[in-house]
Amino acid sequence: FPQSFGIYHASGTSSDLVLALRNHDPNPLFYITTHNGWSSKPSVVLHSGGLCTSPQLATANFTSFSSDIELSILAQSTGRAITTDTMKKDRSQHACQYFTVEVGGNQTPERFEWKNSQGSEVRSLNGKRHGMKLVRARTGEVVVAWAPPNSGTRKRGKMAFLNRDALGEEFEIMAVVSILAIMEKGRRGSGGGAAAA
Repeated sequence: FPQSFGIYHASGTSSDLVLALRNHDPNPLFYITTHNGWSSKPSVVLHSGGLCTSPQLATANFTSFSSDIELSILAQSTGRAITTDTMKKDRSQHACQYFTVEVGGNQTPERFEWKNSQGSEVRSLNGKRHGMKLVRARTGEVVVAWAPPNSGTRKRGKMAFLNRDALGEEFEIMAVVSILAIMEKGRRGSGGGAAAA
């Protein structure tokens, strides 16, 4: 993934998204398909390329009657999950949504927490001041920031990796698919219409 990128509505669809370096980029980096609860397909699919036909890289599955979200990274050769974790809500005083993933080749998974933020990391993305930051629980370091756009109907947000040294590819994929899941869950919760089946 690039250090920072935009998240946009895919043209010709109400619910699919693309990750791209700029609006109307003819060559988006990644394509995201979404599926509603009646579909047997995962709620959110991050594809490994800019087309909806590109192989699946990661998925997020919403759980009925629960805030839990099942996150999976898929092997490109087989399409089978090689890393799976459940993102849960922590309803303590430090409200957040968290997942764990192995980082930098370490066998012990580390916890990462998405928290609402109005901090400098979010403001640096030049979107709305209310965004989210991803915190590495062990160190308290902010490693990713996300901000919704100020305006525009096509852009859904901007994401930036702030400190990703030695965190590894699995962490980056989990960070991206988890914020996409949070965004899609929010879209459905705000009556954003049914996703394409």
